[in-house]
Amino acid sequence: VERRDLLVPQDVRERKGSFFTPQIWVELSQRYLTDLLGTDWQDEYYVWDCAAGTGNLLHGLTNKYNIWASTLDKQDVEVMHDRIKNGANLLDDHVFQFDFLNDDFSKLPKPLQNIINDPEKRKKLVVYINPPYAEVSSKAEKGKVGVNQTRIHTKYSTILGTAGRELFAQFLIRVYSEMNGAILAEFSKLKILQGAAFIGLKEYFQASLEKIFLVPADTFDNVKGQFPIGFKIWNTGNKIQFSNAMADVYDKNFNFIGTKPNRSWSNAI
Repeated sequence: VERRDLLVPQDVRERKGSFFTPQIWVELSQRYLTDLLGTDWQDEYYVWDCAAGTGNLLHGLTNKYNIWASTLDKQDVEVMHDRIKNGANLLDDHVFQFDFLNDDFSKLPKPLQNIINDPEKRKKLVVYINPPYAEVSSKAEKGKVGVNQTRIHTKYSTILGTAGRELFAQFLIRVYSEMNGAILAEFSKLKILQGAAFIGLKEYFQASLEKIFLVPADTFDNVKGQFPIGFKIWNTGNKIQFSNAMADVYDKNFNFIGTKPNRSWSNAI
């Protein structure tokens, strides 16, 4: 129940880019959400983690009636249901299997569909995710060939361009395009803000960046390399082209080390 890697082989996890969020960053991200949305935000907003894994990103949230969790793997759904039996603060019928990059929203639970389909309720939806970081491979990494071939990749290929090689970019474009107005709170690389291959997506993705902090990627389970991962809170209802921002920066020992402008983010960690 506590360790997903006992249930799913390591090579499967790596192929899907499933890297789990350290609890310290989970707690910090929820603190940033509280700072932005207010102390009672969990009673006023709905939360959907559409890349939930075994649900560790939702640990610490209190209003189980406003939380939904979905994941690609049936094993993960079973683990979350076991966790509920052992006291996890979720509802059984709010936890379900769903392929976010391929399935239609008509497969979602009706209450969640109603929120997504109602423009006013959608403004109170927080899509809270640490999406998979898998990227379609070079020839040297044959295990990931084709991992990006999804319905969302096909649907938005013109906008995504080469950014469509990465699964997290596909998550972002679906949230922005099909749940517009929602709050998007997501852990991901900084490519949507800085990457040359993401220019088309960056121009299309016009949302206000309300808050951001940066942490070392290698503090995440099974992530290798020295680069920053950002937790970013976007208001997709505010149509603003990203240009400049200041980010709070934390080191691998979870210490706050300062605030830096976006021109120096690549070397911030």
